[in-house]
Amino acid sequence: MIAQAGVVENTSVSLREMPHVLKVLAILPTGRVFGLQIMTLRLFERLSGKIKSHFLVTRWTDGEFSRRLDELRIPYTYSWLGMFSRKLDWINLYMTMHCLARLPRLYRDFVKLVKSYRPDIIYTANHHELILLTPILSLLDIPVLCHMHDPPPAICFQRGMVRFWGRAVDHYIAISSSVFDRLASLGIEEKKITMLHNGIDLGYFSDHKRGLGDHSAAEKGNDSVVVGMTGQMLENKGHWDFLEAARLVHQDHLNVRFVIGGKPTEPYLSRLRDYTIKHHVDERITFSGWEPDVRRFYSTIDVLVLPSRHEEGFGLVTAEAMAMGLPVIATRSGGAGEVVEDGKTGILVEKQNPQELAEAIRCLVKSPDRRVSMGKAGRQRVEECFDLSKQAAEFEAILESVADSHKER
Repeated sequence: MIAQAGVVENTSVSLREMPHVLKVLAILPTGRVFGLQIMTLRLFERLSGKIKSHFLVTRWTDGEFSRRLDELRIPYTYSWLGMFSRKLDWINLYMTMHCLARLPRLYRDFVKLVKSYRPDIIYTANHHELILLTPILSLLDIPVLCHMHDPPPAICFQRGMVRFWGRAVDHYIAISSSVFDRLASLGIEEKKITMLHNGIDLGYFSDHKRGLGDHSAAEKGNDSVVVGMTGQMLENKGHWDFLEAARLVHQDHLNVRFVIGGKPTEPYLSRLRDYTIKHHVDERITFSGWEPDVRRFYSTIDVLVLPSRHEEGFGLVTAEAMAMGLPVIATRSGGAGEVVEDGKTGILVEKQNPQELAEAIRCLVKSPDRRVSMGKAGRQRVEECFDLSKQAAEFEAILESVADSHKER
């Protein structure tokens, strides 16, 4: 790494122009690595030699995303990519003011990078970076592709914001039909949207045998059915509904254990733990923490639950669990309802309904044969609909098409 006054660059790969290669500048303002970031890296890792990429990432980071780019030998540049918020609490106000203060540095770094790298297309992994960079993007004769994972709600304010930053975007990728419809409700023309589901690495998720994880029922010497959820520790992910469902199932004296994975977030984690103690289910619920190899988490459970309270863009954990041969219980939350086939690969329940969630858990706990059949059907569905190699090829074709269409105008 070489430190400069305004820019830090990874120099393992030269920025010199290569003939007959489509050069992509990818912008991803992420401080930590979650599903969106993982999916972005998986796609870019599989681009052919016809595509060359360089990432612009934020200095407000824990370093994990940059470390993964280093592993993939994808070059990147640091700058002050922040985020604006219309919320008025002191944390969001501080974040917005800090972002505004660093905006001139961001613009300087971005212009310098565009001049040196000379990209053929600019890729963004959501809309937050567009809000920051639209004043400059609108002046550049470079096509912009926005890969939308989580669109803002279709309220008047956000529709107005889309009219602002949307003028810089040539085309959109929606990761589900749900996202496609939400983009259209924001006033974006449907002809400017291509639907492309997220992809799953079938080889990666087929090699890991279940029962090898640190928290497996087999290692603990019992015959419990293990029900788990994992992902970001946020209110809208439905942890409270999961815990309440666990409490209801525990009342039936079924031999069930529950596991919650994901990076611990305080004070949220402590509040969840306090709930388990208060309701006397702490001996049946384990907080397993963050597992770098997500397969190890899936190998410890018999059923995956996604109890999300918000509209999921896709629900990546559901597809990953299905690739591991697990049945899935998910709420009818956006794209997750497109991944899981109700009654075939899993069970869909209403959002914020612990009673219905508990009933679905009881159903699968009491029926080993159904768990097995749903797991097999889930794996088959992922192979047919969410194969990463196919999705990456389509992603590359979209990049080329948007760049070519811009040249023809």
